[in-house]
Amino acid sequence: MTGIYIHFPFCIKKCNYCDFVSYENRLTEGERYVSALLLEMEEYRGEKADTVYLGGGTPTALSPQLLARVLHGVRDCFSLCPDAEITVEANPGTCDREAFLQLKEAGVNRISLGVQSFVDEELSLLGRIHSAKEAEEAAENVRKAGILNLSLDFMFSTPAQTRESLTYSLDTALALHPQHLSCYSLTLSEGTPLEKAVSRGELLLPDEEADRELYHFLTAYLEKRGYHRYEISNFAREGFMSRHNTKYWQREPYIGLGVAAHSFFRGCRYENPASLPAYYRRTEQGLRPAGVPVTPEDARAEFFFLGLRQTRCGVTRRDFFKCFGMPLEDCYGATVQKLCALGLLEDDGETLRLTERGIDVSNAVFCEFL
Repeated sequence: MTGIYIHFPFCIKKCNYCDFVSYENRLTEGERYVSALLLEMEEYRGEKADTVYLGGGTPTALSPQLLARVLHGVRDCFSLCPDAEITVEANPGTCDREAFLQLKEAGVNRISLGVQSFVDEELSLLGRIHSAKEAEEAAENVRKAGILNLSLDFMFSTPAQTRESLTYSLDTALALHPQHLSCYSLTLSEGTPLEKAVSRGELLLPDEEADRELYHFLTAYLEKRGYHRYEISNFAREGFMSRHNTKYWQREPYIGLGVAAHSFFRGCRYENPASLPAYYRRTEQGLRPAGVPVTPEDARAEFFFLGLRQTRCGVTRRDFFKCFGMPLEDCYGATVQKLCALGLLEDDGETLRLTERGIDVSNAVFCEFL
């Protein structure tokens, strides 16, 4: 079954660390953008889907009415499962209770709330537009609107953050009873305001050792409280893993709609234009990007560097044989032996998983399969 990702490149203010395709002060283009999305959907009419994810940018920078129009278009165009997981990313500074009520009425059953921290000083350095209090209120408003599946996004290893402040943020988060948490280590992207400030020596970030200590701490903290790490950066109560994001790690098909969106569909990868004018031309003129077929070699590598991100289930020899018609050892026997000998992979004879040490150097592990 296919997943649908819809990108909204609009923000009230771009965060200091962000290098995603998003734009400030262009909310007046919302109507045109939604019309373009509806045109693009027509290319996939009748496809079956079981997850929908509205991401950004900040989808909730646009009005709930516009988002509802998009979701109505999805239901009209796609064959959507009755129990489809429908997620909207929300910024606490852009939503009130009425907005969440309207989203629920439009069929949204999961909210991913971009909190990042419950400490105002940390939020300010990250360039977030909301306060810690507003984030708490937003989470409470999600509940009051009757949306039962709540995910909270956090960052660690940020400027000014300590173990004590991270503990405070986690304590505050769990008091709101989310079903899911995503916890990402801050990555400096070249040219962003935060990267420039660090380069000038105005801000300091934790070193690699301190970063790993924070990660191990939050992992143990959340596991002890019933949030299982099912992917390197994602934790959930039993039964509340992100169904949509799991598609990426398991190489299931997904359709990306909107500016800069990517798709993996019918054995090919597609990429939409990264600028709004080019995207409008593409949709309004009925132009479709050329798909790039995934070669067998690339597919086998993706099997590992995506699948191994799943810390609980890993990858299996059975699935490899099912996908590629050959034993795993025929391609990667020596690589697996090497990584196991280094203590980076564990192998029970059927399933391969990253060890804790392997998780800490996961990018190096993944490169072994390229």
